[in-house]
Amino acid sequence: IQQASAVRAALAATQQRLVLVESCTGGWLAASLAALPGISQWWCGSLVVYRNDSKHRWLEINSSLLNDPLIGPVSEPVTRQLATQALAATPEADMAVAVTGELGPDVPPEQDGLVFFAMARREPISVTSRRTRLSRPAPINAEDINARTARLEEAGLWVFAQTLKCLGESTGSQT
Repeated sequence: IQQASAVRAALAATQQRLVLVESCTGGWLAASLAALPGISQWWCGSLVVYRNDSKHRWLEINSSLLNDPLIGPVSEPVTRQLATQALAATPEADMAVAVTGELGPDVPPEQDGLVFFAMARREPISVTSRRTRLSRPAPINAEDINARTARLEEAGLWVFAQTLKCLGESTGSQT
């Protein structure tokens, strides 16, 4: 909740409204923000697009991009498109933040723990993207909920930190 509160304070300080698009975090960011009184002044809402079909139908992400084995849903191009499409679909928002990633288990080693962040802004028009590799151990199997939850939290906290960094860069301050 501490980082969610910091995001709320930064949005208030910059007088900007946010829309979220979550894939790997599955609504964790939204739930964290929803716990904060008064957040509706700065947070427009969220889309949880966990599956490729939802990404395609709800935000018109190109299926060929999602199904391309060299790009796929966990990638910078898709994350950037998720953010720009959510911003386009939410006229009251000043910015959109999107996240995709692979929390495990049973993912290819090169994808395991990889998380992508993108922020699209209306004024000035821009899209910022970043990626990280999670440090917490991968789940051993599908029953290893504790490890998966730890990774989900790590990904969510990283996205909030990137959001704060981008908000700070836009104002020239360290948020």
